Amino acid sequence: MSAVCVRAQQKDENVMQRVGTGLAALGAAAALQFGTLADVAQAGEFDVISDSAPSSYVIDDAGVLSKASQKSIINTLKKLEADSGYTLDVVTIRKLVFTPDPFDFADQVIENWYPTVEEGNNVGVLLVATSTKEGALVGGPAFMGAVGDDLIDSLVSEQIPFLTEEEKYNEAVLSSIKRIEAKLTGKEDPGVVARSQNERKSNFKTKEETDAKRGKFAGVIIGLLVIATAVPMIQYYGYVGGK
Repeated sequence: MSAVCVRAQQKDENVMQRVGTGLAALGAAAALQFGTLADVAQAGEFDVISDSAPSSYVIDDAGVLSKASQKSIINTLKKLEADSGYTLDVVTIRKLVFTPDPFDFADQVIENWYPTVEEGNNVGVLLVATSTKEGALVGGPAFMGAVGDDLIDSLVSEQIPFLTEEEKYNEAVLSSIKRIEAKLTGKEDPGVVARSQNERKSNFKTKEETDAKRGKFAGVIIGLLVIATAVPMIQYYGYVGGK
């Protein structure tokens, strides 16, 4: 094979590699744009379940708790365990993808961390999911009996949603722990934290906004597809035509 033919073949291979690379990059960009790749890559829930119970009482997978808050949580829950015999573990997570319901996920966590009734009887798990502004409180039979349904309902329907809507994640966790600690040690429940008087706009987009955004994304992706495919081909035919 002549040197000219070898160079032409190498040129063809390089062009096709650029086309493949461009299409792969386009696919990744499209997946990120529509959330597919982000969802698949969100392995936080698997990390939490596969870990053992935290010795420090807290797993801040969402990265929303300050160092001061974590220190306060550790001190409070360490004292709670010493004074009452009840253990409370706290988990924050950004997004639940594979187990969207926070109670279902929290049940999986506690069942994995404390696989027998004896191990988990006096244990509870407080979960806060930051992207959906939801929470859950689950536990063993003794823990749940001591906490009671009324407090659980108040935490997950008022306390946590009110504060996470305002992105006050530290306060949502700390105030929830304070109410749980009060209930387990026979103190008076401090009650729900007052909601901000500022009316918040809805986080949900209208149908018109969603359709407009989808149309814009479709236009961007079509444009990228044309560029990723056409430009390398133009370069290739320009090369062949110039021979």
